[in-house]
Amino acid sequence: MAEAKDWKEKLYFIVTGVRLHAKEFLIRKTGRFKKYDYCISFPSIPEGLKAEKFLEGFDAVSIPIPDEIFEGCGVGVLVSEKDLDRLLSHFREKGVLISGIFKRKGDRFVEVEK
Repeated sequence: MAEAKDWKEKLYFIVTGVRLHAKEFLIRKTGRFKKYDYCISFPSIPEGLKAEKFLEGFDAVSIPIPDEIFEGCGVGVLVSEKDLDRLLSHFREKGVLISGIFKRKGDRFVEVEK
């Protein structure tokens, strides 16, 4: 978990984690998880939550960073191939920092350069 400045921020991180995990559970349960071709990762939880605010209008969804990429805390954005470049440009315009881009290869993700 990211370093929380106080108990309010820690509570916010916990509630946000529960929300994202519930969303991921539903996406996987309904089979929608495999429709996304890429996952974008971020250098911190706050940066991932910042990115989440800019997803409207894209075929993309925020979730906890998938265990297929990293078994730890973090925020990821699943995105379709058709929207990847446009979303990356949008993040750059909005000042969102990314730490990695991962392409789906079967049941795993492989880091790619973009």
